[in-house]
Amino acid sequence: MTTRLMKRLFLTFLLSAVGVTASMAQPSGAGSPVDKDRFAHPTNADRIYMLQHSTAGDVDAILDRLSAAGFGGIVTNAEWHNGKSDKNFYLQNDSDFAHLDKVIASLGERGMGVWLYDECGYPSASANGLTLLGHPEYEARGFAELRAEGPGTVWNRPGTFEKIIFACKDDGTPVPFDANHAEGADRVYVVRPLFEGSHAQNCGWGPRHYPNLLDKAAVASFISCTYDKYYDKTKGFGKLEAVFTDEPSLMSGYVNCTVPMPYTFLPWTEEMPAKYLQMHGRELWKDMPVLFSREERFEEGKVRFWQTVSQLMNEAYFGQIEKWCAAHGIKFSGHCLLEEGLAMHTPLYGNLVRQLKTFDYPGVDMLTGDPEAYKFSSADYALAPRYVGGAARMTGKTDRVMVEICPIQGGDRDSDFTFAEERGTMDLIFRAGINHINSYLVSSRLGDDFPHYSAIFGRCAYMLRGARWTGRIGMFYPIETVQGYYCPEKIGVNNGARLSEAETLAEETLRTLNRGLAAAQLDWTFVDSEWIGEAVLDGGSLSANGLSVDVVVMPAVRWLPAGTREKLREFENSGGLVLWVGAKPDSEASALCPDPVAALRSRVDYGLRIRADRPESVFVGLYEKDGRKMWYVINSSPEGQKVSLKARGPVRVWNTFTGENGRKTTVDMPPYSSVFVTEGKD
Repeated sequence: MTTRLMKRLFLTFLLSAVGVTASMAQPSGAGSPVDKDRFAHPTNADRIYMLQHSTAGDVDAILDRLSAAGFGGIVTNAEWHNGKSDKNFYLQNDSDFAHLDKVIASLGERGMGVWLYDECGYPSASANGLTLLGHPEYEARGFAELRAEGPGTVWNRPGTFEKIIFACKDDGTPVPFDANHAEGADRVYVVRPLFEGSHAQNCGWGPRHYPNLLDKAAVASFISCTYDKYYDKTKGFGKLEAVFTDEPSLMSGYVNCTVPMPYTFLPWTEEMPAKYLQMHGRELWKDMPVLFSREERFEEGKVRFWQTVSQLMNEAYFGQIEKWCAAHGIKFSGHCLLEEGLAMHTPLYGNLVRQLKTFDYPGVDMLTGDPEAYKFSSADYALAPRYVGGAARMTGKTDRVMVEICPIQGGDRDSDFTFAEERGTMDLIFRAGINHINSYLVSSRLGDDFPHYSAIFGRCAYMLRGARWTGRIGMFYPIETVQGYYCPEKIGVNNGARLSEAETLAEETLRTLNRGLAAAQLDWTFVDSEWIGEAVLDGGSLSANGLSVDVVVMPAVRWLPAGTREKLREFENSGGLVLWVGAKPDSEASALCPDPVAALRSRVDYGLRIRADRPESVFVGLYEKDGRKMWYVINSSPEGQKVSLKARGPVRVWNTFTGENGRKTTVDMPPYSSVFVTEGKD
């Protein structure tokens, strides 16, 4: 059983169970001090929100129970009516919106916040079938490459496909074709709806046909029957803080599919040829023959194709919803599917980070509550929030960066995650750039410790919101490398689909760098080609949207856009450092760095000396808050340890475990715990 399926089975259970660097720092006395009382006693705005899809029954009792447990708000929706005995229909009953208004009002009376969840179950965009109702043309579509079985002059379209969109010889020379026939073709490209083997069929919530997220009209239908309905029917809509969209994705890459399917697909929309020509000044058909290539060879045509897919998806889904939210006074948030694996970012989104940048509050989900699994699992849990934190920092959208925490109960273990493990995992997630929790972790799983858990991360959220990350190290997001080597497979992208050597090396290099830098008490953030293009060169630094780096690490990058490489050369010439690790483009003259962690330790100094029993398990993040340097220090060990902290001047230590603060710089840190250190005198 896949973790995503386990997650949604857990969701079902839940519903039934709950009815600058130093040179950039300001003078140590600058800025306002941290609010000591708010740190000790976080407000509801700082605290965890509960994903509470059903509020049927005694609303006051439900909210009183959540408030007592330490929740600061909820993520909710109109009742789903998905029970077999329930004859009502999703979003069709005025009484459901009246009930939602009651919930919103009751939350307001308690000073609790509320977000809106935009689907019945998941993944978002189907509106429980309403999006496609009467519009079969809106369903997700893909195209396959079929080969002629032998010589012949006429090739007939198989009945399982809708039409032929291109036909050619093996060398790419076009041949005559229409929707149903092709003459003298070696390869024929045919379109059909996508369902079998896709996430639409295999998601844990249950199978249902899914709209085409490259099609603006299809997404407009989803907006009309969901977002417009909530806006029109909910009197308290203006009290909603954000909307949560859940795991929308393309359906051309198989997901949760262990049995080989007959064909491989790439995503399709009728607008693609025109968009391709607009973006690249080149006909799509000229690149068609390389798109299904299985050779271990970089293909720039694949990059062009997936850049086009990413742009179409962004305009149709993420961008269209963001614009609706902006026009209606609500923030756009949520998370994407299978964020952990870099190789999945191409088939599911074209470019995941491109989509994440469009959220007002970018988000991620997390399926483990075990910090050791987070740090060392091949599932790459540790990288998932890094992509989201990087997107937030590159766009300056760091006010709220969300994690949906859904630690599958026990996983493969004999027991549930402990309070210590849950807090240890969340500290690591927050260090990656997150500062808001929407939780499927019910309070009963931590019992009397849950209010303490909520307080700890209310404190962390308060400290990190409004803080600017100043860790200096940018990690290049190697999406072009992955795009250029991607080849569709007949089984799930999360079920062992073959990866090229280049994709595998990129993932392994990121994994190794992340672990090595953490143990060296250094931090990093993702940067991409788009951000590098926007960034201003300033004395050996690249800066844009509040983010500044003076080192860029290239993890097994095989190809770069020409403009990106030229900008990096200018960066190096101005004093910046570029490190090539694991692999580099054939045309790159720079040598590979044999020990990047050592090179970075000699280059980057965070200005905080740490002595500990197990220093390799003390992780650090560097920020600037209220004009002062601030360090986020985490004991990522299952054992407690005494940690001594020394900066260049006076500091104050803020203990997230106790809520206390003081000048004492030697701290007894319990297992899996954290402190913040701020410079300067009060």
